[in-house]
Amino acid sequence: MINCKGTYFIKDGHLFPVGLVEVLTTDAVLIYEVVRVIDGVCLFLEDHYKRLQNSAKLADIPLTMTERDFAGEIQTLIKANEIANGNIKVLVQYGNGQQGAFFYFIPQVYPSAADYLRGVKTDFLMAERNLPRAKTVQQRLRDEANSVIRENSLFEVIFVNSQKQILEGSRTNIFFVKGTEFYTPPTEFVLPGITRQKVMECLAELKFPCVEKSIIQDEIASYDTVFLTGTSPKVLPVSMLGKQKFDAQHQPLRRLMEAYDEKIEAYIKSSETDGL
Repeated sequence: MINCKGTYFIKDGHLFPVGLVEVLTTDAVLIYEVVRVIDGVCLFLEDHYKRLQNSAKLADIPLTMTERDFAGEIQTLIKANEIANGNIKVLVQYGNGQQGAFFYFIPQVYPSAADYLRGVKTDFLMAERNLPRAKTVQQRLRDEANSVIRENSLFEVIFVNSQKQILEGSRTNIFFVKGTEFYTPPTEFVLPGITRQKVMECLAELKFPCVEKSIIQDEIASYDTVFLTGTSPKVLPVSMLGKQKFDAQHQPLRRLMEAYDEKIEAYIKSSETDGL
């Protein structure tokens, strides 16, 4: 069952009342995107569509949806629900040679002002996603992560593999900082998030070095600070990872947070101008 927020969802190009939401085929392959809408603008829409294409390729799904379809359905959903701020899930299911596409608003939880100021609590979970570079639905792993988060009052869990290599969060990517040098796990081991990509662009503009490298769980005390990136959290400081505390007020991190917010504002203004 898909969990909808609002009044309408879209299936295969048609609007339906949320009360008629369908049960998904259990044996289908599912790929998806979650996009954030601010002031009626879908952030980084083009990048999300490209990643959906990549997920389809890696999952061996012959994606029939065009970028124009993707953008059009999102705008239709925004207008039909009269929701200008929130998260939309785009879900593509493929099975028995048939493809279906769902667009719907989902319940979302954004960090509080206090979270951005003081950082959030996280911990490790020994787990890794199958086909990590494709955004596919892996419900068992999602349920396990949710259970650990809930039972330990965490904001997020960070996946590590059997070699103690830190991979990614269950819904986020992770960065470590030492001085003005930023580090993040290699792209080939993680889902390359859109926010992660934009953060790396911001770091280049700020002239802060950013290196992709394998980070070992036992070595985290050597870093000054840690932060998460994602569609909902944006750039979010971590106050604690496992038993290790970190400095949420680290100045290069705070500058990055400002730069990312500025990038969002510039994208919204540009999209509004293009729509005139």
